[in-house]
Amino acid sequence: MTSASILRGLVLVSLSLATPAPAEDVRAAVDAGNRAFTAAFVRGDAKAVSELYTEDAQVIAPGAPVAKGRPAIAAAWQKAMESVKDVRLETADVESAGDLAVETGTVQLTAKSGALTNERYLVVWKRAKDGQWKLHRDIWNGE
Repeated sequence: MTSASILRGLVLVSLSLATPAPAEDVRAAVDAGNRAFTAAFVRGDAKAVSELYTEDAQVIAPGAPVAKGRPAIAAAWQKAMESVKDVRLETADVESAGDLAVETGTVQLTAKSGALTNERYLVVWKRAKDGQWKLHRDIWNGE
């Protein structure tokens, strides 16, 4: 069993033990968060992207050290913005319970050279004290 499958299993067990949030509300919040992420990324605003994450979030990118916390996340996304000009997220599924939600989907990246890359992702969202949903754990891999 891989560490990714163990992590997903633990997240899903945690979600199953918590009180469910209204699915349509969570999905709308995830969709809004993804639109904000895409807009900030395309305009090259890594700080705005990092503010969509919880303060103790982690971005777990393939082949890179884990970016922990908003400053490291901003730096990681700034580096990505140097070679990627467009991001298209497509949510496949959102499951939620309590203050956690898990989103799976695909992302198409357009490099500045025009080359396209398709990848899969899993994001754990966390509802902050102010009620806003923030990215908490973000991981992806190639298709």
